[in-house]
Amino acid sequence: MRALRGAGAALCAGLAGLGFAAWLGIGWLQDQVLSEEGFRDTASAIGSDPEFQSQLVDIVVDRASAGLLDEHRTGIGPLDRVLENLRERAVAGAESFLTDPGQRDMWIEVLTRTHDANVPASPELGPAPRHLVVDANPVGEAVADRLRSATGLDPQWDPGRLSVSVPVTTGPTIDGLVWLAQWRPALPWLTGVFAVAAVWLAPRAWWAVAGVGIAGAVCAGALLAVAALAVHTVTEASGIDPVARLVVGEVVSVLRESFVARCVNGMLWAGAVALAGVIGAVVRGRVVAYHGRHVHDR
Repeated sequence: MRALRGAGAALCAGLAGLGFAAWLGIGWLQDQVLSEEGFRDTASAIGSDPEFQSQLVDIVVDRASAGLLDEHRTGIGPLDRVLENLRERAVAGAESFLTDPGQRDMWIEVLTRTHDANVPASPELGPAPRHLVVDANPVGEAVADRLRSATGLDPQWDPGRLSVSVPVTTGPTIDGLVWLAQWRPALPWLTGVFAVAAVWLAPRAWWAVAGVGIAGAVCAGALLAVAALAVHTVTEASGIDPVARLVVGEVVSVLRESFVARCVNGMLWAGAVALAGVIGAVVRGRVVAYHGRHVHDR
């Protein structure tokens, strides 16, 4: 009977650790990724990164001006050179204009559109796209307007050229996370129920508390490792397209910091619970031993 209770307590402690890690991960996803408000906070940090802006503008300008002169080439050398000079000035003006701090809202719009293209607000709104979509069209629209005003030439911008589908399957995962996010409020309660059950079933309650804490720390560490693998997969897949690589890399770099911080804090809290359990078990053991000797001496 004692062995059976110990096995049940170990199982409940493991389930409590899994519930804690799930609550930790889903809570972070809801706060930072799935929630439009949370993602806007993330986007606001990215929208003020001049290096990211400059690199993306360079890529977009190259695409916007690609073939522009070929379509309007006259065959007259001096006139074509004038058009080339106009294009170069327009490109320089576009880069200066688009990386200006006053364009911060446009950069936030890039990431907001990317978020909206991939993450449905609820399961009722339909499934997410099968592949990750990066939408940099706000930058493309600004570049095209700048080229038109500077050169008088219409680049005939194709919006689809900057709505990039990254060949990595994220849709089913996002759908699953959106569905799981609905159960987020119940996870702390389930974790608590399993933790209490572990303590109740265990022959030694304090050691069960320590086991719950250790399980929580281990599961949080495993969550961090799984997330790192997922990030590597998405980043590698996005490397095929320069726009996708740049946007995904920037978003991941910002989100990684907050996710690691959330997991480390969770591991510290779980470690504190484990330490409390160990201290409680040691103190109780000494108290029992002391009382045993005291009764024996009498």
